[in-house]
Amino acid sequence: MQNKSVYKYAAEAGVPVGIYFILVASCFLLCLRVPVLQNLVLPLLIIFPFILAYLMKRMTKDCQAYNRFSPLWLFGIYSVIFGTLICMLYSLVFVMFIEPGFVAGYARQIVEQLESLPSAENYAATTDLLRYAIDSHQLPTGAKFVTTMGWFSCFAGSILSLILALIISRSAASKRVSMFR
Repeated sequence: MQNKSVYKYAAEAGVPVGIYFILVASCFLLCLRVPVLQNLVLPLLIIFPFILAYLMKRMTKDCQAYNRFSPLWLFGIYSVIFGTLICMLYSLVFVMFIEPGFVAGYARQIVEQLESLPSAENYAATTDLLRYAIDSHQLPTGAKFVTTMGWFSCFAGSILSLILALIISRSAASKRVSMFR
């Protein structure tokens, strides 16, 4: 039996990663309609490294040859890229067709939240700048916003994959060394 390539494992893992990213994106994108959903974004993002580590370990159980730094890092990067592409498609449809004014609406919500703070005068410059950006249509379009978030997600995912690949490959290497003692 021939083992699957790292790319095939990553493509298969990209689907659950994409679904998870869609869950996170939905909480963020729907926060204008259901404000409490915004509170779920950070906890969901904190859980993601554990999900990616699980997927990495699952790949190494299927194929011991991939229990090294390079294949693990490559798997993590591509899993996040594939998941991000799925999520970007969802997010793009949302900001283009379902909620076309999302970016401006979110900026308005930030202004309202800053003005409702007891220390609102400390944020006067920020609120003035945001109001100016809203009024003069200088905010990014929905497509630019989604693209920027996609690039950031891929970058952050590659750094996260680097860290997880180091941890997982070192723990696997220490197990191999202890086996020969």
